[in-house]
Amino acid sequence: MDRTSDGKKTVYKTEFNKLCFLAYNKLEEDNEEVDLPLRWYQFGMEVCAPPGQLGVQFESDSRGTKVTPKSLSRSAFEISGELRERIVQVAQRLANQYQHTYDTEEIVDESYNEFAPTEFVSKFHEFRSVLDDLESGQPSLMAFDDSQSVDGHIETLRPHFEALVTSYPKDTYNEAYPEYRQWDSISRQLSKNGQIDQLKTFTAVFWEMFSRVELQVNHNENIPASKKAEWIRGRDQERDNFAEVITEFRSIALDQYSDSSYLDDVAEQYSDVVRNIAQNVSE
Repeated sequence: MDRTSDGKKTVYKTEFNKLCFLAYNKLEEDNEEVDLPLRWYQFGMEVCAPPGQLGVQFESDSRGTKVTPKSLSRSAFEISGELRERIVQVAQRLANQYQHTYDTEEIVDESYNEFAPTEFVSKFHEFRSVLDDLESGQPSLMAFDDSQSVDGHIETLRPHFEALVTSYPKDTYNEAYPEYRQWDSISRQLSKNGQIDQLKTFTAVFWEMFSRVELQVNHNENIPASKKAEWIRGRDQERDNFAEVITEFRSIALDQYSDSSYLDDVAEQYSDVVRNIAQNVSE
């Protein structure tokens, strides 16, 4: 991508993961065996390996996590020359296709539309897309656009809530079903209150938990059995952490508490706990 765009294209982590998965999927279709470790996590399939093993480095900037390539010799890749050339061909084709795509959401949408592992995952992506377009409002305020009014919020989101309930595969995602029901109940109340910022935060934290408890365990490729076992052992801790978040946001929904800095603290505390768990597991 860097060569194709003459260095003008900045690739971010979400896009990098989607492009890697698209390349992997294309090679699989052509019966080329590439043991790339992948898991479905939050925004789609992502490469489940340290950046050092991928020949890239991650760097945060104002837009997200930027991915830059490292210089590696051909001997760093334990693959045949024929397969290497095939990978280069696929990578070049994807670079040509996406070199002028500067909206990561476009690639994410394509990933969900083509590869979402269940209807529920696809419907949740649709829900979040609609939610992202809504603005927060208090019961005393009414926007000119009905979809931005307090009543409009719940009317806009209700069919998406219902679609999620209908499409939820309890047999597949049984481990996090109680947490989903709690999220559904509290989220509906937040939308009725016009607490859209709070709903966005709660939804983001829920989906992070759901990804760790259900998605990465159920939808992955080339992940060692020992790593899967670690993920399964960590489920109880993930649910316990999210139980505290449920308590906080139930109070927010009932009290219509809207301190945005407080919400950010709640979300950050949960993410810190998740990061600490991941670090301890990898040590």
